[in-house]
Amino acid sequence: MKGRLPIVAVLLALFTGTVDVRAGESVRCEILTIQASNTGQGIDPALRAHRSLFLQAPFSSYNTFRLVNRHIHTMALGVHKSLTLPPSLTGSLRLNRIDGAKLDLTLTLTRQGREPIRINGKASPGSPFFAAGLKNTQGVWIFGVVCHRDGIVHH
Repeated sequence: MKGRLPIVAVLLALFTGTVDVRAGESVRCEILTIQASNTGQGIDPALRAHRSLFLQAPFSSYNTFRLVNRHIHTMALGVHKSLTLPPSLTGSLRLNRIDGAKLDLTLTLTRQGREPIRINGKASPGSPFFAAGLKNTQGVWIFGVVCHRDGIVHH
């Protein structure tokens, strides 16, 4: 599509929780901004919980993963939360629906002067959802979303 950057959305079910989240309850989502490159510096210790993911395609084409930013947002059904992202990028996260133990999420990323890229995915509480492919000067950005209930991160 014209004006869109190539992007790969990866849903990862590292944990298959059976958490019962009801409509009307809020969910806390941790947003990770990761810079992937080939500078030979390895995986940031803050990202060690996701090490196995970075050793798999499409991430395995990079050898450095650096956590740039981490923010936690309290989400409510249908509400867009603006994200803090690197310069020239804007974004939001929306909790669309809670389907049993699955959270239906939309991550929207926009590069200045381009059309928004929307990535829809389902994840269990505690399971990471990663999207990658927006290029930067050293490699690509990876955006991770890990949602949980009652402020408990299941790493």
